[in-house]
Amino acid sequence: MDRRKFLQATMLSMGAAMVAPEIIAKDAPKRAPLRLEADGWLKRPAQEIPVIAEADVVVLGGGPAGVAAAVSAARNGVKVILLERYTFLGGLWTGGLVLPMLSTHGLSPKGEWEKVIWGFSNEIYMRLKKMKMVVNAKAPCVDPEACKYVLEQYCKEAGVQIIYHSWATDAVMSGDRIQAVFLETKSGPIAVKGKYFVDASGDGDLIAWSGEDHRELKYHIGAMYRIGGVPEDMKKAGTKTPISGIRNGHLHGFDDQDGLDVLNLSKIQMDLREQMWNKTQALRAREGGEGIFLLETPPQIGVRVTRVLNPVKPVTLEDSMHYKTYDDSIGMSGGSAPIMYQGRKIMARERPYWQIPYSSILPKKCPNLLVGGRCFGYDDELSYDAREIGTCLVTGQAAGTASALACLDRKSVQDVDVKKLRATLVEQKAKLE
Repeated sequence: MDRRKFLQATMLSMGAAMVAPEIIAKDAPKRAPLRLEADGWLKRPAQEIPVIAEADVVVLGGGPAGVAAAVSAARNGVKVILLERYTFLGGLWTGGLVLPMLSTHGLSPKGEWEKVIWGFSNEIYMRLKKMKMVVNAKAPCVDPEACKYVLEQYCKEAGVQIIYHSWATDAVMSGDRIQAVFLETKSGPIAVKGKYFVDASGDGDLIAWSGEDHRELKYHIGAMYRIGGVPEDMKKAGTKTPISGIRNGHLHGFDDQDGLDVLNLSKIQMDLREQMWNKTQALRAREGGEGIFLLETPPQIGVRVTRVLNPVKPVTLEDSMHYKTYDDSIGMSGGSAPIMYQGRKIMARERPYWQIPYSSILPKKCPNLLVGGRCFGYDDELSYDAREIGTCLVTGQAAGTASALACLDRKSVQDVDVKKLRATLVEQKAKLE
């Protein structure tokens, strides 16, 4: 579609006539978002949205899954644009201060605690280790600023174009196919076109806008924060980080929360910040804690799960507990937390590692969309493992690689040559089984 036709389609989708904003009656039918009550409605004037860039693969979200997808796609020889709403890469890993990389190990059938997350994830770990910006090999805890720098360097080296300060608001569809993404920016509304898209938004935004089947989960929303001036020998004062005297604090937060409700998120943000301040003051009151201070509250709140794709085939709890193997495995996840199974609490160290099939990141309808990160398809009970940094890097790497192969072979994502995909991932040192 050329620029003129694209703009015509855009105008039609937003309303044919240019009209001034007006208040619509309170009893007008609700359109979206349904989770918020509306006190009347406004009609937005139709406008032409400029297409400022286009690429073979467009990745929405610059968290661990998005970076892995963007770098992996670019390394396979396609043009990639990475869209990020904040001013840094890493998402909750860096901006949310969720510094430990979990789900990296799991119990093997031989009863051994084995590392299962390799590939691009291990590249990042090794680079940070060389910089002395990561501690603890089995649950690596990184320095957030070093991690932001490293992730950006990977994107530069791979030739990924990053567009920061851009908040995606909708998708332009042609049938079941995504044509472009609308974004709001300080430069005004813009659009970015793509041949293929990876939803690494964390909240499944492209999943929803493209009309793909999904479910919404309520989950606990908490936060991490950093404390400075902590004596090295002080116990129960957060997790140690690569920099002496800096600890990572953790707040479980509030249970059963809607992470897609902006008013709810605003209230939770304020409540959590108050908790961070009070907990830091309590540490200062401890013997030897006089020099402790609140170093950083997170610019990104700890939303854990919202939308989850109902894919071609999800990972089930039952399969994960019995070493289920898949012909289309594209990576693995470890067990990172206790889980209830058949009425018994299975501790983290007893958790089997489990395979992730390509079919679990694959939508049923959209021919040019793949999913990376916490919104791929899995049973609710697996949400703890599926949303961790390690698993996000694995699914992101697979989604980026598969979208590049689909583009190069001119196929839908549903028709990707899985053997070729798996061979490519193995070349990238990913562990598939």
